[in-house]
Amino acid sequence: MKYSINEKNYQTAAFLALAPKLFFIIIVAVMLLKECFGEKPDPMDDSINASREIVEHIMVLDSTRNGFRVVYATENSVTKQRLEEIRNRPVIVDAFKRLKADAPVHFSNMVETDIYDFAEFAIKYDSDPAIRIHNIFISGSEKVNMYARPNPNIPDCATFINPNTDQGVQYLSHDDIYYRDRVNNRIYRYWKCYGNSSTSSTDERFSHFSQDERLW
Repeated sequence: MKYSINEKNYQTAAFLALAPKLFFIIIVAVMLLKECFGEKPDPMDDSINASREIVEHIMVLDSTRNGFRVVYATENSVTKQRLEEIRNRPVIVDAFKRLKADAPVHFSNMVETDIYDFAEFAIKYDSDPAIRIHNIFISGSEKVNMYARPNPNIPDCATFINPNTDQGVQYLSHDDIYYRDRVNNRIYRYWKCYGNSSTSSTDERFSHFSQDERLW
């Protein structure tokens, strides 16, 4: 059967007019099938109010109360109910306890322990794929005070660190801990410090901000 040009144009126009409706019908059908036969989400996870959350701050200190604060966060967005379930998982609770007990024995003097050496040790205690280390901060008065020593390159440099802001303390980011070459490409970071003073390629044990930059 032969069609005239006008008939072909009419058929094309009719198809184009119906295409959006057909597409909508297909989408609705797929959604209905998924709703009927797809895997049902756990009610604990079935919420639009989900985000990445901080799981715990673990203080890993030696007998002098110096060491590191390890901040753990969820790997993915979670609901508040799922967060509480994660926090109480026995494997995670046990890993936190072992890290706190084992690190002071392994390093003996955590005042002098390099933050990258500690990170290398800490990631061995990752026990559940639901969480990862978000940051590591130095902790303890003696260790923190090393980063408030005079810096000849910063006029009027800060000579004390406010524990309410932790400005100036040394820390590592998630990417430093998991993705950086922790032996040959170390970048040390200084909390809430700016410009060239915010990072260093070696462990610089002196102040990294001025009094004018203090956040109080």
